[in-house]
Amino acid sequence: MKLNLRSIIGMIALASVILACGGTAPTEDPANVVNTAVAGTQQAQALTQATVNATVLTSMPATPTPGPTVDYVTLTEEELAALIDEAVNEAVAATEQTTAAVTSTTTDDDVTSEEVTYVYDYYYLADYYVEYAEDLLAEYYSLYSELAVEMIAELNAIEAELNQLNETLDSIDSSLQEIDSAIQQGMAVTQEAIAKLKNAALSTQVNASGLRTQSQDMLAVLQTDQQGRVDAISNVQPNNIPTDQIAALQSAFAFIDAANGALADNKLSRDELMNLAQLGANAQAGFQAFGGAGGPNSLDFNQFSGKFGEINNQFARGQIPQARNGVGQFERSLGNRPGGGPGGSGPGGGPGPRP
Repeated sequence: MKLNLRSIIGMIALASVILACGGTAPTEDPANVVNTAVAGTQQAQALTQATVNATVLTSMPATPTPGPTVDYVTLTEEELAALIDEAVNEAVAATEQTTAAVTSTTTDDDVTSEEVTYVYDYYYLADYYVEYAEDLLAEYYSLYSELAVEMIAELNAIEAELNQLNETLDSIDSSLQEIDSAIQQGMAVTQEAIAKLKNAALSTQVNASGLRTQSQDMLAVLQTDQQGRVDAISNVQPNNIPTDQIAALQSAFAFIDAANGALADNKLSRDELMNLAQLGANAQAGFQAFGGAGGPNSLDFNQFSGKFGEINNQFARGQIPQARNGVGQFERSLGNRPGGGPGGSGPGGGPGPRP
């Protein structure tokens, strides 16, 4: 068992008092002198270790403060990815602190009840951030699994590392429970149990390093993925150009209806994005061909021809809240639908919207 710090200090103080009392010390047997020196060295080492452990046990990890509940639908893809990146980094840091706590408390090959509690404080913090990161990954999958091909592959790899980290953290938990059970029963903590705890900490440290390496380029992968989507929609050419101003206005509402339909489930697929790109290219071509003031609803089509590309770029970059607002504002700007709604006739006897 560890020597009590107060007892060690007391022994050293008592020795100092005896020496200070003076008198001529009797001649010592050389063997006794050696034994005394060895004992003094052992006491000094024990005092040093006890001081280290006492210092360690006074430095406790900060408790995470839960923030306000987040509606992830209101975040951009980039904002959600930044939360994932932060949570993963916190999980790595907390895990490394946990393994460091294990190392510091097992240096003398013994673990006390206080030290079990101390390690658990760090363990719970690491476990919290690992679970938080996994929850954020699930939210990302729900929103972007059908859109972000490269990011999904990257996050799958990060999730695999998180799973391994979780398993080794569970091993630390299991070892701590075994040790704590022995202590509570008044039994000596076995060297085998301590070795298991050390090995679990070592494996956990390795997995934490693997998670850090895997996740360090996640945000760069996101940028590449988003740019790939932007490039894909920018290459879409019109394939059904409206033939007059009424048809051009109808094509704009067809784009808006498709966008609202795609957003009904709060997620966007790659097929939906490419469909919007095609509808937007057609509508934009019509607005450019029949631009100028005096159009249906007194619109200047030239003023709005760039809205299709602007909204689609927001979709491609995962800026879903901005795109949603842009669609709503654009629809209000266009005014009434030709003929007052689907199936009606357009102003001046023009055709109504195509089905």
